[in-house]
Amino acid sequence: MSDKTITFDDVIAPLTGERFLSEFWAKTFLHQAGPKGRFTPLLPWEDLNAILKWHCPPQPQLRLSLNGKPIDVRRYIDGSVGALKLNAGGLIASLSQGASLILDKVQEVAPRVSQLAELLQDVFQGPMSVNLYAGWRKQNGFDLHWDVADLLVLQLSGRKRWKVYRPTRPYPLTNDIETAPKPTEQPVFDGIINDGDMLHVPRGWWHMAYPLDEPSLHLTFGIESPHGVDFVRWWTQKMLRHPEIRMNLPQEGDVTAQRKFLANVLKFMEDGLEGDRVGEFLREQKATRRMPPRVRLPVAPIEQHQQWTMATRIRLATSHSVSANIEGDGPLTEFRSGTHTWSSRRELVPVFELLTGHTSVALQDLCSRIHDKQLINALMSALEQLADAGVIFKEAPPAS
Repeated sequence: MSDKTITFDDVIAPLTGERFLSEFWAKTFLHQAGPKGRFTPLLPWEDLNAILKWHCPPQPQLRLSLNGKPIDVRRYIDGSVGALKLNAGGLIASLSQGASLILDKVQEVAPRVSQLAELLQDVFQGPMSVNLYAGWRKQNGFDLHWDVADLLVLQLSGRKRWKVYRPTRPYPLTNDIETAPKPTEQPVFDGIINDGDMLHVPRGWWHMAYPLDEPSLHLTFGIESPHGVDFVRWWTQKMLRHPEIRMNLPQEGDVTAQRKFLANVLKFMEDGLEGDRVGEFLREQKATRRMPPRVRLPVAPIEQHQQWTMATRIRLATSHSVSANIEGDGPLTEFRSGTHTWSSRRELVPVFELLTGHTSVALQDLCSRIHDKQLINALMSALEQLADAGVIFKEAPPAS
């Protein structure tokens, strides 16, 4: 089995990243043929067998589906809550009769899948979940449907037939005000996906897949990029600092007062949108993205307990990055990393924004960003508290 890391460039080859993002991503369907076996190392059959053997339900969530309907879990899972066990006999019998096997969030138990998911999250700037689908007979696992995520489908083994249709409602949402009608036109794609092929199915594009009476295994990487509704919800929370937004609405029938209220709301929104508000929103979203657990036993607890030196390296423990709330002009500002928030000097914004969950940075490099050396004590105090709270890791410098 190859140990080569599969990257974003490998997934979209022979397209370039620039062309894929500008012409296809979240815009239109794409079928990209590839050499047999190029995605197999992500999760070969023997790894799937190990996951099913050693990871008791529901981690990851195991589902069986046949002709668009779920199979009763009591057919293939035994026991009670907290003591669930896989019923291998029921599982194999169901699969032999045409059921499809689905493992949700398989990146949580498959290291190579997790690694690629992290790389793709950096490219597409949003949270990602990966589901595994396996089929043996000819029955479809799911009926014709669309997803709320933009999809990358990687065929790991075997073949599958796919039908893909254009969206009938642009950019549909889970709790939309209108239902997207089923397509009446012919599919834009009706063909066979082979081992090594990649599909891109944008949000809202209808699709349906069928096994071909042979073992078939594929991964679906689904990324839910932030959209306009997310921004509006975030911006509404920012507007709560204005008492005029929090006040009661004018009484029904008082048209003059209602118009004045609406004019004030629109003015607050217009004034508050100065600057890079969309960028600020995206940075906050990025700061909430969780990183895969980085445990590193037995050395990590030792390093976390060691005294600080300028060579000590610092990494965020659970989240991707840090975002700063730059509202107001006081001496302190609020920082956020994952679910943790803390306050520190405003001048430390460019320092904390250097922290990431992907790579570590030396304390000396952080201190070099501080022009007022009196602020170094404030930085050290904050870092010590963050280390004690498990927000950051202290890591020893690499051996020379």
